[in-house]
Amino acid sequence: MKPWVATCRETSAHLSDYLDGDLAGRTRIRIMRHLGRCEHCRALLDSLTRTLEQLRSLGTGDLASPAPATVRAIVERIERDER
Repeated sequence: MKPWVATCRETSAHLSDYLDGDLAGRTRIRIMRHLGRCEHCRALLDSLTRTLEQLRSLGTGDLASPAPATVRAIVERIERDER
C-alpha cells in the first residue's frame, strides 16, 4: 500500500489534474498532504496556476489574430531561404 503522502515526482505529475479538479479519492488526498509539506511543489503549483491564468487572459480573439507583418515577413524569408 502506498504511503499517505505523495512524492514530489507523483505530485508534479498530477498538478494539472489537481488544478482541474480531476483527482479524486486517495490520490487527491496524497497530493494535498504533499503540497501541505513541500514548499517546492507549492511553488510549482503557484507557477502553473499563474501560467494558466495568463493564458486564459489572452482570450480566443488574440489567438485568432493574424501575425504582425514583421513576423510574416520573417517567416516568408525563412521559407524562401529553405527553397
